[in-house]
Amino acid sequence: MKKQILGVVIFAMTFIACGPSQAEYDKLVKANESLQQEIQSLKTEIENYQNTPDKLYKEAEQFIKAKDRVGLQEVINKFLKYHPTSNEYIKAQSALDKLTEAENARIKAEEAKRLQAVNKLRKEIDDINGITWYYNPYFTHYNNSNHVSIYMGKREHGKPWLRLIMSYYGDNWIFFDSAYLSYDGNTWEISFNEYEDKKSDNDSSCWEWIDVGVDEYLLAYLKEMVNGKTLKMRLRGKYQKDKVLSTAERNAIKDVLLAYDVLMQDN
Repeated sequence: MKKQILGVVIFAMTFIACGPSQAEYDKLVKANESLQQEIQSLKTEIENYQNTPDKLYKEAEQFIKAKDRVGLQEVINKFLKYHPTSNEYIKAQSALDKLTEAENARIKAEEAKRLQAVNKLRKEIDDINGITWYYNPYFTHYNNSNHVSIYMGKREHGKPWLRLIMSYYGDNWIFFDSAYLSYDGNTWEISFNEYEDKKSDNDSSCWEWIDVGVDEYLLAYLKEMVNGKTLKMRLRGKYQKDKVLSTAERNAIKDVLLAYDVLMQDN
């Protein structure tokens, strides 16, 4: 057994010792490099055949039709690699420029619409507390009225917040301690502290109202409510007052909600 192992070791040492010379090795390396260059040349030739100007432009037309700027840019990158001076490349690039211009115009129009949503609201600036208050442009919600509305506050470097007002005005007190909003049978009870959030006043008539913050759950409800068919308010206590919200009240809530979303996105 030892003789067999010794024989294998001697054979291996002999093979290594009899390997190719440095000159032969360098020759093989050079031949391999030359072969790799030929392979790359053939590969480029095949790619050129597969990416002829007419074939590339047919591919580009699909992205132009779909208004897919990303896909079209990928085809243009192929044009730049294989046929940068072709007429097809010029047409494809022109199409991309037009799509880019249209997209920029769309973004600009959307931005103008977003800003319009904020600018159309009525503003009041409280420079002492550093708050800008935003109110709907359709009506002023006085406490001595039967209305539902929301308004928004924002500090210069802070996020906006919303508040909800629900008010009653009539000849007699209703002493309400519960408040509800409803649309198409979907009812939401408005939580409020009777001693902190509710106010009342009177002259020849009686006024009762609440002014409460809007949390994320009420916000979600309001966004659904403004798209309902019939919107209602109910104030209930010793007596009860029901009211169907007017078109102006609906649009007022919609506008403030839209402006709120705009200002939230800007933060």
